[in-house]
Order: sequence, then C-alpha cells, then structure tokens
Amino acid sequence: MNRYPVRVQAHPDESPSRWLWLVKWLLLIPHYLALLVLWTGLVVLTAVAYLAVLFTGRYPAPIRAYNTGVLRWTWRVGYYGYQALGTDRYPPFTLADDAGYPARLHIDASEPPPRWLPLVAWLFAIPHLVVLGALTSATTWSSGDGDVRTTTFSVVGAALLIAGLALLFTGRYPAGLHDLLVGVARWNLRVAAYLTLLTPRYPPFRLDQGGTEPNPGPDDPPPAAAPRPARTTSVAGPVVALVAGVLLLVPAAGLGAGGAVLLALDSGRDSTGYVTSPTLQLTSTTAAITAENLTIADADLWTRDIADVGGLRVTATSPTSEAVFVGIAPQAAIDAWLAGTAHDELIGMTAGTADFSRVAGTIQAVTDPAAQPFWLASAAGPGDATLQWRVESGEYAVVVANADGSPGVSADVRGAVQVPDLTALGGGLLAAGIIVGLTALGLILFGGVGLGRRHSGPPSPDGPPPAAGPIGPAPEQVPPVAVGS
Repeated sequence: MNRYPVRVQAHPDESPSRWLWLVKWLLLIPHYLALLVLWTGLVVLTAVAYLAVLFTGRYPAPIRAYNTGVLRWTWRVGYYGYQALGTDRYPPFTLADDAGYPARLHIDASEPPPRWLPLVAWLFAIPHLVVLGALTSATTWSSGDGDVRTTTFSVVGAALLIAGLALLFTGRYPAGLHDLLVGVARWNLRVAAYLTLLTPRYPPFRLDQGGTEPNPGPDDPPPAAAPRPARTTSVAGPVVALVAGVLLLVPAAGLGAGGAVLLALDSGRDSTGYVTSPTLQLTSTTAAITAENLTIADADLWTRDIADVGGLRVTATSPTSEAVFVGIAPQAAIDAWLAGTAHDELIGMTAGTADFSRVAGTIQAVTDPAAQPFWLASAAGPGDATLQWRVESGEYAVVVANADGSPGVSADVRGAVQVPDLTALGGGLLAAGIIVGLTALGLILFGGVGLGRRHSGPPSPDGPPPAAGPIGPAPEQVPPVAVGS
C-alpha cells in the first residue's frame, strides 16, 4: 500500500532551550499576522479551486503551489510554536520549502481530483474534524443552572504543558510527547490538504507518530527530482495585492452588512414610516415598570426639517382590559416621583423575556399618573394606551403603570421609531460592499496566484534535513558532491 501523499517531517533539536518556549508567543506575532493574511487568501483561492475542479476537472497549478506553501509555512510555525515546541530555530518567512529547517511538508503530485469531490469533501472530512477536535480542543462543562463551569486541557494542550515543564526543569524534551504531538499535527495537515483538494486521497484514521513518515511500501514512487531554481521575479506586487485584498474584506463586509440591515429595517416600515418592535410582556407586583436613563444626543441634527424622522411611539396593552397608563418624562422628574416607592426597572431581554432590576422601596400605589405635570407625552385608556412623541435631546425614562396607580402592573408593550425611506441608502451601501468585496477577491486571487507561480515546484523532503541552511541545486557545470550523513 502506498504511503499517504502528504508527507510531514520533523527533527527535534538536540539541546533545546529551557525557557524560550515561555516567550515564543511574542516572537511569533509577525508570523501570526502573516498567516492571518495567508489563510484568508487560502480560503478564497480554495473556493476558486473548487469551482475550477467542478467545471474543468483541473486544479490550477499556481493555486496548488500557494495552498501548499501556506500549509508548509503553518507547519513550520506550529512546530516552532505551540503545536509541538520541537525546535528553537526561528521559522523563515517563505512559502517555499526550506531544506535546512527541521520541520518540512511535501505533497506528492497526484491525478486531478474527481469533479464531484468539491461537493462532498467537506462532508467526508467531518469524522476527522470531530476526532481532531477532541484531541486539540479543551472541554468546558457546565451545570444545569449555568453556575458551575470546569475547563479541562485538551490532549495536545496537556502534552505541550508537560513538555514545557520538562524543558524548564530538566532541559530535556520527552521523545514520546514529541512523537505524539507531531502525529496529531500530521493528521491535521493531512485533513487540511484533503479539504483544500491538494490530494484526492481520503486521509487515514490513524495517528502516525514520530518525526518521519511510515516506511514506504514496495510500490511507492521514487523520491521527487531536485527542485527547479527559484524564480528571481519580485514578490512585492503579489504580496501587496494579497494584503490589500485581505484588508479590503473588512470594509466590504461592513458596507454589505450595513446595507442589508438598512434594507431589512426599511422593509419593516409602515405607511407612516414607523418601524415597530416585537411585543414585550411586562409584569410586576409593584406600581410601575420603568425603562430609565434613555439618553438622546443631538436629536435636532437628524430630525431637523425632516418630517418623517424622529417620531417615537409606545403602545401598552393590558391583557386583562384594565385601564393602563404609559408616559415619558425627564429622568430627574421620574426619580423624584418614584422616590421611596419600589418599582421594577427594565434592564434587558433574554430570549424575548424581560429582565428587571427591583429598585428598593415600599410597594405602594403611586399618585394619579396622568395628573402629573412633568410628562412630555403620555396616554391612558381602558385596555390600550398609545403615546407619540417627537424626540428631543436629553435623558428620559418611560413608565408603564395602571391608570389608577395601583400595584400589580401587567402590559404588553411595543415600541416604534419613525425612520425615513432607506431604500436608496441601503441599496447603495450594499452595492458598494459588493463592489469592494469583488475587488478584494480579485486582489487576493492575483496575489495568491502570483505567489503560487513564484513558489511552484517544491522539493521532496525525503531524508533528514542537513544541519546547514537551505541548499539550492548545483550549477550544471559543477559535478554533484556526495555528502556524508
């Protein structure tokens, strides 16, 4: 049986540092930022590759080289960092294979993926993702009331912690832990290569531990030929395009989301321009329910000379058809009116249910609500009351009570705000988001393909890496030199 085409190698340092692993997170920040950009590009280019395989049956070679390079870079960073802590050699900033680095990745060339594979590869990978999630993710348990939480280490996290403590106190890395961590990383990389269609062969369900791949079978292909010389073209253009594309995805997403929200808001407008909230059921054993500290700033900047903007409407309906009152007033006036009287303040909602905070005081009736002189707008009626108010700057509170001020309030409340026609603005933002997003995807595609072309033709990692740095192919006029192990 042939060896799996994704080949992962790792060779630990003979004398690792005792303490360097404590600060590697800081040293790796530049790599993490680079990988954030590179992986965004990988997602976009993989989507393009899926479409290419689906409609043409071919995997574009530059995209294959780019995706392979990103996985190779990721493995070097993971082996240096908190995926294995296997080496103290700082990872190089390159998509190309580094023959001198202790962690290497090679993906054998294979037949084109079947055209149908892009449709189901993600589905076939779910069993692997479940197992790998159990190995690499911590588990959190909570009690039924949500008060007790316990977080346990993942298998990889526990192994890394033990390895780090062993380095700190003994200066040695337990070989068994190294082999286990490399095995988990190898499994991860195989699944990533399958999901990106770099190989159509389904990953095996096994933990191949150790720094080298399992021994090849008798029908394994021979080692790959020597790498082609690296191209000398500049990578500045593709890198700038890739970074610019990734950065443009943020405003594209913001514009698109903002436009979609405005269009959804506009679709909820009634004939008078009001957008009404869902009904909220309010119940209290006190004499008043309040929504306090409602601050409105610079209201006249967005309501001035616009007739269909700035209206506020609050409707309270009694489920028992009793007379109900609703009013809005300055916060200071409500504080003075309800001083010493217990009432429930609305502080939020959870799953559509109102959350209250009880304001301390005596549960007692309040003086006739409708007769108070401080209301900016109020309404009372048997079973239903609706107030309308044009907003002004200030700090306000809304009060719902029984019309006679007695304790025991129950009402279904709906709020509504008056907004202008948002079709043009929402459509413009959505269109701008789509245009910026397409531009971002085009830049990512240009940058990723450019980098892939430059780094195509990676060498095979058969055998342990030499102690020195990267060794390029010998010039044709120089005979080959044998190097002893």
